[in-house]
Amino acid sequence: MTERFYNIKHLSTGELQELYTTYIKKGWKDFDYYQLMPQKIQPQELSDAEVILNLDAEHKHNYCVFMIDCTGERDGIMFGFGLSYYPDFAVYLHLPVNLLDEIVDKYSLIPHPEVKDQTVAEYLLNRPGGFSLN
Repeated sequence: MTERFYNIKHLSTGELQELYTTYIKKGWKDFDYYQLMPQKIQPQELSDAEVILNLDAEHKHNYCVFMIDCTGERDGIMFGFGLSYYPDFAVYLHLPVNLLDEIVDKYSLIPHPEVKDQTVAEYLLNRPGGFSLN
């Protein structure tokens, strides 16, 4: 299992919106609650326009991770975006592995210095400022 996290804090809201608009055509999105919910309870589906309008570079739940051989996930790149007007769930943009170099170059993404494998939960808990549901 490999999970490599990339810093996206330097990207502006406009750049996140452009990234989403450009790459949603090459991948797919899904939504998930921050807190564990019963299986029958699913977040509402938002249109791409609603997602774009709700992206905010300052949101504390924004992150990027490159994943290989992770349980329950396809190999590839995943961007997690907190949504301004939907505080209970996030949107996840999933992209294929072959786009990694292009995205890293285009958006000047720098891998976090951690070299050990981490789960998404470990990353969110261990990053500066920690993880909060607020």
